[in-house]
Amino acid sequence: MPTILMATDLSPEADLALQRACQVAKRLHADLLVVHAVDSSMPLVAQDRLCKEARSQVEEQIARCPQTADLSVRILVESGHITECILRTAAEEDVQLIVLGQHHQSTPELFVGTTLERVSRLAAVPVLLVARQANDYRQGVLALDFSACGSAALRMASMLVDGGKLQAVHICNPPLSTRLGGQRARSSYAVEQRATLEYLIKDELETLEMQGITKPEIGLTLAEGGVLASLLEEVKQQRPDFIALGSHGRSGIGEALLGSLALELLRQPPCDVLVAR
Repeated sequence: MPTILMATDLSPEADLALQRACQVAKRLHADLLVVHAVDSSMPLVAQDRLCKEARSQVEEQIARCPQTADLSVRILVESGHITECILRTAAEEDVQLIVLGQHHQSTPELFVGTTLERVSRLAAVPVLLVARQANDYRQGVLALDFSACGSAALRMASMLVDGGKLQAVHICNPPLSTRLGGQRARSSYAVEQRATLEYLIKDELETLEMQGITKPEIGLTLAEGGVLASLLEEVKQQRPDFIALGSHGRSGIGEALLGSLALELLRQPPCDVLVAR
């Protein structure tokens, strides 16, 4: 059975994330693993005491959440850095999705370096940021391109809506040679882009259907201009439950990076945000 990992810092934001993690775990027929880390710089005796106290608090948090009923929930509390704990546990448990609550920084400029930023940048599996009250996912907006992480976002978003609706947005900015060719060349370019995207969507959904996953209803919008502005305009029109996108980016020495779009949406999320690698 697949596993969903939810990291808690015992805050109100984590309560909201726990509710969402439970809903997603039930939808994906998965177990839920709730992870908490305590400060490893404390003396060992203090660490043991803090771990016991934290486990009791996590148990209380789970008991307060009615969505945990009829769900297999495990708890992991250990000393160490929370980011390292999340990433290591996700690899050891072969988790399908990591769920996190919204970061506490009120200033977006302080987002880089938070647990959310680090996990979203380094995790090998999709990361879901919970920023809104937990109603069932029925509609999402997807930033779609031809990258592997864009396809991963499509797959996970389709699983989350479970037969609901996805509105895919593709930024179709023609190259200079096409723009110089006039409107006919631009229209032809857009037709080719749409056909390729529709084939990609069809292929991914057929694969999911073979796995027993209900296909969503997918609309496709091609837009020109800035990707963030186009995506936020679609969010304004669709009022989705979440946005899904690929993380994008690696440095020259192989270190994972967050693309500017993912970084901006995680800093100031208009709704829940799914980032896939």
